[in-house]
Amino acid sequence: MKINTNITSLSEFISFINNTEHRHISQWLYRGHSNSNYELIPSLFRIDTKESWAHWDSIEEYIMTQFKRESIPFLKTIPNSEIEWLTIAQHYGLPTRLLDWSTNPLIALYFAVENFENNEDANVWLYGLSSTNNCWEESTWLAKKINLGGNICENIIFPQHIDSRITNQSGCFTIHQIPNNNEKFLPANDSPRVFDTFIKLNIDRSLKKQILNELYYVGIHRGFIYPGLEGITSRIKFEIGTTHRRTTYRDLIKNHTE
Repeated sequence: MKINTNITSLSEFISFINNTEHRHISQWLYRGHSNSNYELIPSLFRIDTKESWAHWDSIEEYIMTQFKRESIPFLKTIPNSEIEWLTIAQHYGLPTRLLDWSTNPLIALYFAVENFENNEDANVWLYGLSSTNNCWEESTWLAKKINLGGNICENIIFPQHIDSRITNQSGCFTIHQIPNNNEKFLPANDSPRVFDTFIKLNIDRSLKKQILNELYYVGIHRGFIYPGLEGITSRIKFEIGTTHRRTTYRDLIKNHTE
């Protein structure tokens, strides 16, 4: 199932998240795009294979071989599996067949509106995993997530929290198969499985700065997204260089009396 709708404010976004399907979905994942032309395609499959004169699997093998050979002196913990190697490579910006998601919708919204100066519309994708335990009207969080596994979640990676960024960003990944015969990779939403749900929330470019400031009010900013010195300095620069509309009680009173 695919749904497409528009979002104009943080409060509207939160309302949509709270009121979307939660009885038949065990877990929602969220991904923000600062440019609405971006597609749900892992970075590995954005490489021009014609220029590389190589197939996807050969390109991936080269990338991972070089990364494994040269990164070990800088790693606090050596990965125990290929999945862990892919996770770390993705985390540090190498092209992989992983696609970044978050279990926190506000993180995805932040990434969608962060670059408000690029003059591009944005969007947030929601990816829903079907519930296999129960679809009762009311239950615990555990009750709907307890069977979050098997075939429905075979493409989902919830990584070890190897870095504070992954923790603060509530990061997770989907892993995608390399197309046969070097065929073009289809965006994830264009080739969904029968139990997958995709929703796209569109954000007009003129509203990105407003929503970014609304996120700041609730503590979602670069200082939180990127814990450490980089995040601190980026947040301070945002505070001294970004204007925002300052509301007042008078506006609230006026709106309620009109």
